[in-house]
Amino acid sequence: MGQNKTTWLHFLLILNVSVLSATVVQAQSRSPVNRIIENLFRDSPAIGTFTRTPEMDIDFTVIDEQYGEFDINDVRKILVDMRVNNRSPIVAPIVRIPLAARDAPQDVVRQLLDAGVFGIMFPDIETQEQATAAISSMRFPQTADADQVPPGLRGSGSGSAPGYWGVSEEEYRTLADVWPLDPAGKLVAMIQIESLTGIRALNEILEVPGIGVIFLGPTDLASSTGAEGPNAPTVEALVQEVLQVCLARNIPCGYPIVATSHQEAERETARRLAEGFKVLAVMTRAQ
Repeated sequence: MGQNKTTWLHFLLILNVSVLSATVVQAQSRSPVNRIIENLFRDSPAIGTFTRTPEMDIDFTVIDEQYGEFDINDVRKILVDMRVNNRSPIVAPIVRIPLAARDAPQDVVRQLLDAGVFGIMFPDIETQEQATAAISSMRFPQTADADQVPPGLRGSGSGSAPGYWGVSEEEYRTLADVWPLDPAGKLVAMIQIESLTGIRALNEILEVPGIGVIFLGPTDLASSTGAEGPNAPTVEALVQEVLQVCLARNIPCGYPIVATSHQEAERETARRLAEGFKVLAVMTRAQ
């Protein structure tokens, strides 16, 4: 979904999402700043995109590994390129994992977290069991005094992640848990809802602690319903249904915007934010 670079600085400043303030916060603290979490904590939107070459004027980038053969070395190269002055990146790196790993994501997720990513996007989640496996795969085994639901299945090692984040091993382990289940956690789990089955199970899915964002997939929703495309009225009705459930349960909801011009992208971004979406991946593509 898009290798395009889009300049969003002007629009993000209008939304009071300041790159400068995030940079200052990061300079004052050794721990990384996950701008998705920071913004949502302040009840502000997080604006990003799908790209492997992010600019610094967005909050997050989704590195898409859903299609093709999963290549952890390719992801590592992208992560290294995202570092700023030998420090952890300002733009939060999120990786969408292969669909084939949906039911048993532990191995893929462990490799990505050990490389230093700030979050994982899980495609096409349709059951509470899949959502539980997703959150568990991101968590270290918990100590007796910590919240152990869902249980941590990540394993005991942390790979090169502490060095990538610029913290000690001990500090990393205190920060590397899912937000908001752990209020101090720096990892975000983005659960994609992309089918009628997923929508029907949404309330059960949302019972799983540790979900940071519910992120819609309108193109796959269209395929799931036999609609003509992601902008079909039937798909939009389902999008609004999911949004209302998320708003009622105070779970941030995300949406991908694919526009044919900067003007359309700004217009659609403003519309979705006004509706209540909190996390938007915005892309522009020529017609």
